[in-house]
Amino acid sequence: MTDRERRRLEEERERLVTALRGLGNLMRGTMVDVAVRCGRPRCGCATGAKHPRRHLSVTLDGRTRTLYLGPGREAWLRPLLAEYQRAWVLINGLTAVNLALARGVPARRPGRRR
Repeated sequence: MTDRERRRLEEERERLVTALRGLGNLMRGTMVDVAVRCGRPRCGCATGAKHPRRHLSVTLDGRTRTLYLGPGREAWLRPLLAEYQRAWVLINGLTAVNLALARGVPARRPGRRR
């Protein structure tokens, strides 16, 4: 790896770390649409198409949790989920840069001391 390539990667790494520091409130999760029956015997959903509902799905401690959103919660959660996606993109970029930098550093052989 040339000095110029290394400097470019280090500058990119610094840009990504600065962007990570600027992240706001975030939340991991996915909005999913589910179809439900309301339970009223005369409703069309009892025999036909079910009612669409939007839920938040999050896996914590190995368990999937869901939360009915409705319009108020959905509007509140959407920016938090978008910020998490932004964080994910930054972390992946930082990982790629650090991997490239690590490849440019020669590996030490076991058993040899300096």
